[in-house]
Amino acid sequence: MATGQEKKFLIQNIIDEVNLEAFPQAANQILNLLNDENVSIYSLSKVVSHDSYIAATLIRLANSPFYGVKNKVTDLMHAISIIGLESVKRLVLTICARSIFKDYDEFDKLLWEHMIGVATVSQAISFKFNLFNENISYVAGLLHDIGKTVMYKSKQINYKTVIEQIDSSDNLLSIDLENDLYGFNHCDVAKELLGLWNFDNLIVEAIYLHHSEKFDNTDIGKLSAIVNFSDFVTNWLSIGRIKPYRVVPLQNLESFKFLKIHINSIDSFLQELLVRINFSKEIF
Repeated sequence: MATGQEKKFLIQNIIDEVNLEAFPQAANQILNLLNDENVSIYSLSKVVSHDSYIAATLIRLANSPFYGVKNKVTDLMHAISIIGLESVKRLVLTICARSIFKDYDEFDKLLWEHMIGVATVSQAISFKFNLFNENISYVAGLLHDIGKTVMYKSKQINYKTVIEQIDSSDNLLSIDLENDLYGFNHCDVAKELLGLWNFDNLIVEAIYLHHSEKFDNTDIGKLSAIVNFSDFVTNWLSIGRIKPYRVVPLQNLESFKFLKIHINSIDSFLQELLVRINFSKEIF
């Protein structure tokens, strides 16, 4: 069993080896705006304009049939006003996260769908049940499994062993296999990586703790519980998994009880979330 220092060294080694492109500067600036309720379209467009890919993608989305504009949108501020400020914040961060997946194989596809699913559910339940800042929840959900990307791309470990076992089972979670096989897991890797990318400590710690079995009444505890429940919901719906994971009924999860979520019909609730997830998948 590796010591804490040895584990940290191993994780740093595979992060250096994989050398993921750092999260774009524009995204980190967007993150700093997330808690500002008075942020303006002008200030947001000024930040976004520094990244031509993000700007072009937002203009393309504003011109999509979904928004039904009559005249072609060519201006970034106009695009933001059509899409809406809150949606733009999430879209920008999603575009940036999507850029990490350059070599897009079947595992990347499933992992991306899962991350989008967890982000969508995290945002939806935060808003619906007034649990937490919905944008912060979305970011934590979107990046909760970023550690798996690093582990999969590393040649120092054979992550395909984990993938093959998960794909052939409906009662396994990757974190248990990772700990058994490597002595560390994707949450450990995510904490190290997001720290290097200068993400806010709230998001880093919530992602690190999202597989916890107990949650404390702090912002970190609440956010990690939101991501935990959203992760289980997405696994239940088999988003990003070959087989659904339904070992524990959703209402029996510690995160569900901690968040005090009241749902009249679990089936209707899941169907509503599935529609939202499928829409998000279509966009990205």
